[in-house]
Amino acid sequence: MPRSEKVYRRLPGRTSGFLSYGRLWLGPDHLLFVRTAFFAEEYKRFYFRDIQAIVMRRTELREILNAGFAFVAIVFGVMSIFTDSGWQAFLLVMTAGFFVALIVNWLRGPTCVCHVRTAVQSEELSPLKRFRMARKVIERLRPDIEKAQGPLAPELLRPKPPVMVGPDPSRIAAQPASPASEASPTTSP
Repeated sequence: MPRSEKVYRRLPGRTSGFLSYGRLWLGPDHLLFVRTAFFAEEYKRFYFRDIQAIVMRRTELREILNAGFAFVAIVFGVMSIFTDSGWQAFLLVMTAGFFVALIVNWLRGPTCVCHVRTAVQSEELSPLKRFRMARKVIERLRPDIEKAQGPLAPELLRPKPPVMVGPDPSRIAAQPASPASEASPTTSP
C-alpha cells in the first residue's frame, strides 16, 4: 500500500514547560497550533483567509537572562577564588556552566512575543519565542496568506502621518488677536 502524502509540515519553534509543549504546523489552507498539556491536546486552526495580522513584539527576556547568568557565574567564580581545593573544582565547573548558558542565550538572538490576529480572536503563538525564528516563520506564511487573500495594497504599506493631539496650529495663527491683548499697558502716575 503506497504511503499517502503528508498533509502537515512542521514549522520551526517549540515551546515547552512542565509536561506541556506547543508546536506550529503548516496545513494546505491553514496554520495549526497544537498545545499539549499532560495527556490532553488542544488544536487551533487559523485559516489563511481569516488572518488579519501577525504581530511580533520584542521583549527584554534575553537581557534579563543574560544578566542573571552573568551574575551567578561571577558569584561562583569569586567563591572559587576564596575556597579550598575540595570545592574549587565544583565551583569552577558551575562558573563555566553558567558562562556557557550566557553565551548560548546571547547567540540565539533577541526574544519576542508573537500573536496571530483574526476577526474574532488574538492568540499568542508561544512556539515563536526568538525574533529570528519568528521572522522565518512569517516569511514562510506570507505567500500562503497572499494566495488566499490577495497581495496587500502598496498604499497600506506606507507609513501614516503622525496624529496631532491638541489644537491645530494653522487655526491658531488664523485667529485674530483679542482686543485685550492689543491694548497698550497703562502707566499710573
